[in-house]
Amino acid sequence: DLQTRLSQQTEASALAAAASVQPLATQCFQLSNMFNPQTEEEVGWDTEIKDDVIEECNKHGGVIHIYVDKNSAQGNVYVKCPSIAAAIAAVNALHGRWFAGKMITAAYVPLPTYHNLFPDSMTATQLLVPSRR
Repeated sequence: DLQTRLSQQTEASALAAAASVQPLATQCFQLSNMFNPQTEEEVGWDTEIKDDVIEECNKHGGVIHIYVDKNSAQGNVYVKCPSIAAAIAAVNALHGRWFAGKMITAAYVPLPTYHNLFPDSMTATQLLVPSRR
């Protein structure tokens, strides 16, 4: 009926509006399209991606926690920076960039959500360095 269709349209436009609003910057973010779990076969590929992200973020203020979600179909990597300013700089540098033939998307993750996902990140203060260098 008309009422149902109208409420569905309202819901859809509210969702579209919410999606276009820039989320509040936090010191945590998620990178997507960093890898394809179906095609990664090299031993230590996740460490290589972790090192690449740390290296890139070190140009913008560093990383204090990182997690490569090896099973995510979206190729997700989660990053916590020492400050919001460092995260903003890293997100601005990485979002829309090409990596291994795919365009990276970067999205902020609210601090409480990040801490729920990675409780060990709550006490992380040490800047990370790439493991292979």
